[in-house]
Amino acid sequence: MSQLFTLRLATDTLSADAEQIGVSIKELQKIRINVEASIVLSTRQLWLSYQIQLPSVRLAAQLDWTAWQQSKVRFTDYLWERTCLECFVSSEVFDTTANYIEINVNPNGQYALYKFDEYRTPSTLPPVPLMQANCTTKANVTWAKNASNQQAEPINRLKPHPALANHFVDSTITQFTPYYQYRRCFGLSLEQLSLNTHNHDLSGDISIKLLHPCVILQFGKTNLYFAPAHATPPDFHQHCYWTVLDLQAALTK
Repeated sequence: MSQLFTLRLATDTLSADAEQIGVSIKELQKIRINVEASIVLSTRQLWLSYQIQLPSVRLAAQLDWTAWQQSKVRFTDYLWERTCLECFVSSEVFDTTANYIEINVNPNGQYALYKFDEYRTPSTLPPVPLMQANCTTKANVTWAKNASNQQAEPINRLKPHPALANHFVDSTITQFTPYYQYRRCFGLSLEQLSLNTHNHDLSGDISIKLLHPCVILQFGKTNLYFAPAHATPPDFHQHCYWTVLDLQAALTK
């Protein structure tokens, strides 16, 4: 099973964003993004699967979405300055003084993981990297085996992941053809993230309490911000907008 998140577009600067990109506001509002989160007990991993659907070739032509390359897979800072798949993880529910982890991933395979002691603290740039247990190696992500095949694909009929079938389709989007769909899927070790589960059952201590999957899409020089809920102005670090993890839904053998 898995927990599904529907990401919404921040609308603070929607009119200006549409003008800069050269499309209508309605077209931007038809962008669909869903994220599937699963905790796999057998491998002690958190898996995140991102699916992005653009409704027109005009948007697809401007989207910064680089091809996945094995040679690019490494820890890289400042990924949030362009298209970035993100997720925030916390072990405390709505506690602004609790530490948390920020995950940044570029479609080309680059990634970064950062550890914050509390809201945006420490404030250094780039942020302090999350380290593995040996304190000498930076934390990393594991890419799905088919990562190199998760490229943009123009399709005449939308065929989302089966788990997202009832959450992804919007009949009003049929006025645009073709659709453009993008996918990326990666996993993270719970032990590496210091989010350990000691027992392989639903009563086990899984310290992930809050998840906040979010996405930055860059079109030309314009960034659009997507999350399940937004602060005003958009701020992914605001704990009060994060989602409580539903273990019954997210856990899988």
